[in-house]
Amino acid sequence: MNPVVNETILEVVKLAYEAGIFVQITAGYRSFREQHELYERGRTNKSKPIVTYARGGQSLHNYGLAVDFVILSDDGKRALWTDGEKWTRVAAIAKSLGFVWGGDFELFRDFPHLGMSGGLSTRDLQKGWRPNPISRVASAISENEAERENG
Repeated sequence: MNPVVNETILEVVKLAYEAGIFVQITAGYRSFREQHELYERGRTNKSKPIVTYARGGQSLHNYGLAVDFVILSDDGKRALWTDGEKWTRVAAIAKSLGFVWGGDFELFRDFPHLGMSGGLSTRDLQKGWRPNPISRVASAISENEAERENG
């Protein structure tokens, strides 16, 4: 995983927890082969749903620039896929720290997906270009400390 992506998703989990929302990371880096296998789901076995439109090399996961997550119930035993308010809140936290949320995608809304490409496309990544994301975690920590002191 890109170190900034890793640091930032851990901060998202922490801030969500402080807001009373339990987040669990379900995926990070995927090899091209793993991505291709995921792409084949729902295509080779029509009884399963299609879960991605990205083949191997076409996903930010393949470059360590994306994570998937799930929101858990308050007891931590069930995945919550339909609680819009909690998804929106976690997305807002993630976006404030520099992630792009898959729930904002127009073609295929991917609510569990967060990515940080630094403005590069997957075509750019395939050409060997790499982003240099800048961490916003330190500024978020400073803002939270200031809020606690004033609050």
